[in-house]
Amino acid sequence: MKNIIKILSVLCVTLLVSCNSEPSLQTYFVDHQEDAAFIAVDVPASILDKEKVALNEEEEEALKSIKKVNFLALQLKDDNQAKYEEERATIKKILSSDQYETLIRFGSNGAKVVLKYQGEEDDIDEVIVFGTHQEKGLALIRILGDDMRPEKMVKLAQSVEKGKINLDAFKKMVDTMGFD
Repeated sequence: MKNIIKILSVLCVTLLVSCNSEPSLQTYFVDHQEDAAFIAVDVPASILDKEKVALNEEEEEALKSIKKVNFLALQLKDDNQAKYEEERATIKKILSSDQYETLIRFGSNGAKVVLKYQGEEDDIDEVIVFGTHQEKGLALIRILGDDMRPEKMVKLAQSVEKGKINLDAFKKMVDTMGFD
């Protein structure tokens, strides 16, 4: 009996030590949802009024593959520059993990944006948009779904760009935060 207890104890200690203590994007979101300095919003895909939108089959499939959108933002103010720098570095470290693949990076006029994904190239589970602006702050968006396909997500993004999908709810959220 003592041997069994010793073996179980060693296994438990080994499991605890081998657990990855690196922060994940999900824990980052959870840890910062109640932080008063951040604006956190979880948006179900149902906020997009699908009934009033004329989408082609690919766009509709892409939209249906989105289950939820998590939004987290930190507005840059005179008194939180150090927090901004710390949070930006933390997010960059999390996103530098091998589990995230980079789709695209771009920037202009003080803004930098990186799009990453998690999952297989033809079966994306999560799309991450991380944007920073040297005067306005940072925003982190997680788009969670099932069987999201890059080519269909591109078509959906083009639909948004053309105004086929009404994102007024998101625009109002951004305007409220001062990220206009």
